[in-house]
Amino acid sequence: MFLSKLGTVCTRMDLREANIPATVFHTVAAILAVFAMLSTDWILVEDMSTRNGSIDIDVIQAAQIYMKNAEPCRAIGCHDFWEAIRFGGYIDENGKSHIAFHTPSRVLVDCITPTTANYFYILIAFCFVISATSALCATMSLLPPPAPFLSWLRANSVLEMSNMMLTLCCCTFAIIAQTDVSDQRPDDIVAIGAGVFLVCISGLLSFLAAMASIRQSNRKTRMRRIDNQRLLCARSLRSWRDAGRRPDDVRPIVDFERYLDECTELEQAASQTTQTESTSNPAV
Repeated sequence: MFLSKLGTVCTRMDLREANIPATVFHTVAAILAVFAMLSTDWILVEDMSTRNGSIDIDVIQAAQIYMKNAEPCRAIGCHDFWEAIRFGGYIDENGKSHIAFHTPSRVLVDCITPTTANYFYILIAFCFVISATSALCATMSLLPPPAPFLSWLRANSVLEMSNMMLTLCCCTFAIIAQTDVSDQRPDDIVAIGAGVFLVCISGLLSFLAAMASIRQSNRKTRMRRIDNQRLLCARSLRSWRDAGRRPDDVRPIVDFERYLDECTELEQAASQTTQTESTSNPAV
């Protein structure tokens, strides 16, 4: 039963409608979104306490008095939040409170807050949706779907526009997270890292895939119009021979598709009338 349905679906797919450029764009976009989720360089922190090539580690040494594995905060990425994390803190000798970000491998002090972690969880969700949507778009571009709703999504580039909007949201939340880290480290330089650029390139590839889809759709429309024109030329010559019976056929043909539809409707109406008359007057 399942194999028969699968065979029916495969026969309804037309591989000639495959959009290879859009498939390539979507595939690369999905890969870049996965790399962005695994990146550790979304936000870069440059320690301005560097003097003469040596890093001032007084803060780290003070933090190691209260906890182990404390290290300088140089980069933050989505990969840091795939592990089990927890937050803690301590109060130093001067009475100042510090926030500690704990992972199984390291501890970052005065770098990541629970609010920053929430922003990165949102970024991970956005990247996951972008990668999944791009993979779906790549599949539909290579194998046109038989379902009407999926065909509508493919024809109108709805998923591509959604990916571009998600890319914009990722950039917005990354900037907000950067601002939150800057508040924790006002004396250091906090900048955007490679993870944000990976997402931006993924959104750009989604835009290029949408342009490739629109270009293929316009080409198909133009070819269909040419085929209709060829069909109408032969049909019009036959209809003009009997212009007295059908005077509508001698008008100038401007819209070929509309003219074809009208002729088809007239033929269907005539055939239905003939069938009705034959039914009402049966032959003896």
